Amino acid sequence: MKTTSYELLVNAAGQLMQQHAFDHFTDEKLSRMYSCFRCIGESVNNAEIAGVESELLSLCSEANLYVETATPQSIHQWHTAMSYFGLTVAPAVVSEEAE
Repeated sequence: MKTTSYELLVNAAGQLMQQHAFDHFTDEKLSRMYSCFRCIGESVNNAEIAGVESELLSLCSEANLYVETATPQSIHQWHTAMSYFGLTVAPAVVSEEAE
């Protein structure tokens, strides 16, 4: 039985994929991410799902939330999903360091 937190994470990551937040990923990383999605979607027990959790969270933490196509709703959904796992998403850095 899947939990709401996994469903939120998969939905939020899927939304951000459509909005190009993972375009910087290599084909290998995208393939691993899709494999995690598939495992979560097809698994019937939480023990199996927990096995891919850390890999999926690690991949998801590399999302580029500051692409022009990311909507405020998707970013809010992303923050909500990550908070279920006790993670926070760092705000954008708006200043440059002096050289």
